[in-house]
Amino acid sequence: MKSIRVTRKAADEPSVMSAPAGQRSLARRIAPWAAAFAFLTAMVTPAAPASAAACTYPTFSVYPGSATSALRYGQVDFHFSACGEQPPSGWSASVTKATVNSTGKNLGFFIDGTSIPTDSTGSNYRYYTGRIYASTCTPRVGWPCSRSYSFSVEFQVTTDRFGNPQVYMGTRSAPIGMALFTTS
Repeated sequence: MKSIRVTRKAADEPSVMSAPAGQRSLARRIAPWAAAFAFLTAMVTPAAPASAAACTYPTFSVYPGSATSALRYGQVDFHFSACGEQPPSGWSASVTKATVNSTGKNLGFFIDGTSIPTDSTGSNYRYYTGRIYASTCTPRVGWPCSRSYSFSVEFQVTTDRFGNPQVYMGTRSAPIGMALFTTS
């Protein structure tokens, strides 16, 4: 077996030169197999057991606006907190933001209220419906109002087979002429 040649630099520090041709050729032949083995090992590694269930804290944003002009009038954020170690009755949802943007203000759009009550709860799930109550009134003054709106969006919080909670946005509904947009 040949050894690696070492030369000295001006500062007397060792410097490794290239390996002999036979060793370079062997390394080139082994590298793809080593990479494939590492990839396959990572793919077959079992997932975490149920005792290592995690928590999740997602926030979903929806944007009430006009269906005809595709303008967004505001933003409402629904925030969730769910941990796999807790029963679904311990999970929570809240509205963390309800604002009207400048387009909505200039057109007289107002968000009058929001809520996210629980619809149903089971052994590994909890269903919520987020509600947005809005109205169209004289811009900047806020009265008289010509129309009231009610938007809704459904959410489902469930646990996967490992006990980790997952949050999904479901059906969105809006009154005629209006839309409830998302970023996805």
